[in-house]
Amino acid sequence: MPAISGPDAGPVAVTGASGFIGAHVVKNLVENGYQVRACVRDSSLTEKMAYLMAIDEKGPGSIELFSCDLMRAAEGAYDEAFIGCAAVFHVAADIGTNKTYGSPSPEVMYEGLLAATAGVLESCRKAGTVKRVVYTSSTAAVMGPGLPDRPVDFEYTEDDWAGGSYETLEQRYTSTNRKGETFMNWNIQRSSYAKGKVDAEKFGYEFGETNGIDVVSVCPCHVLGPLMGKPHDTVWQHRIGLMLAGTTDFPSAGMNWNIIDVRDIAEIQRLAATSDVATNGSRYMAVAHEESGEPTMQELLDTLGELFPNFNIAGDYVPDQSDTRLRAKCTKAINELGLKPHNVLDTLRDTGNSLIDLGCIEPALK
Repeated sequence: MPAISGPDAGPVAVTGASGFIGAHVVKNLVENGYQVRACVRDSSLTEKMAYLMAIDEKGPGSIELFSCDLMRAAEGAYDEAFIGCAAVFHVAADIGTNKTYGSPSPEVMYEGLLAATAGVLESCRKAGTVKRVVYTSSTAAVMGPGLPDRPVDFEYTEDDWAGGSYETLEQRYTSTNRKGETFMNWNIQRSSYAKGKVDAEKFGYEFGETNGIDVVSVCPCHVLGPLMGKPHDTVWQHRIGLMLAGTTDFPSAGMNWNIIDVRDIAEIQRLAATSDVATNGSRYMAVAHEESGEPTMQELLDTLGELFPNFNIAGDYVPDQSDTRLRAKCTKAINELGLKPHNVLDTLRDTGNSLIDLGCIEPALK
């Protein structure tokens, strides 16, 4: 199927529209003149609806709210919302960030990725007008265990599947502990999120080929950027907030980061919907565009200290030194879609300032 032409092609739908990524996708689309069907789990949550309504008021596009339960996607929960839509941006996933609904079991998380995505795609087929689906996957479907066959400076690309070829993931995810016990980790119980994202992508491309709907995936890594409301104080932006508040929940080992601005993810999604280069099965990593977006834990702390010089960043936490980086670049999105990514300093500054402005944290002043 061809790309959609733009706002004149008709309304578009966004699942998970009140989440951190979803709300920014909605904002980007509305700012570019689209009529957006914003699909949310519970439209009675006033704090989440407030920032969506603020987007609607600014225009020039518009928002229409639909209450759709992702876990009932297979029952046609999105059928009504997708009627007449030219494109669907499937962002929703139940990964336990909303404590109101509890923490999903591995089985429920997997179902919310694969079975629910299948239901969303079936609603797209029944609508009869959807030309392209942009699916928010994850670099969990790209990155993974590298040893023993990869150098320490290996750089992941869209050709990688969870750290290895799709056919050999069972072998790549087999591990042995110090006691000599062997564990098979490529299963729902141990790798529900990564496996769910991989299987959902693969299913989507097959579905698209069979039904004439382009399915294009966007694979984000460590997503940061401005929060629109307190409900967005989750995942990686929450951990930045902890550091600004003078603490951290990271162990001494820390981790290597690969930072993407949430506004860039939104831009990639809109550009992918209208791209004549993208087609069914295209994948775009939403990751750093240069090494500054691939900091070690200590480099991240140092950068935050420079951006917020009056704050006691992470208290007395001292991470272990790292001689590696989490290497991946959004080169494909830049070259094929025309993405102009944010500078990582702006991303970190805007993340921190929004956490402070929204009252999510009390900064730890020196």
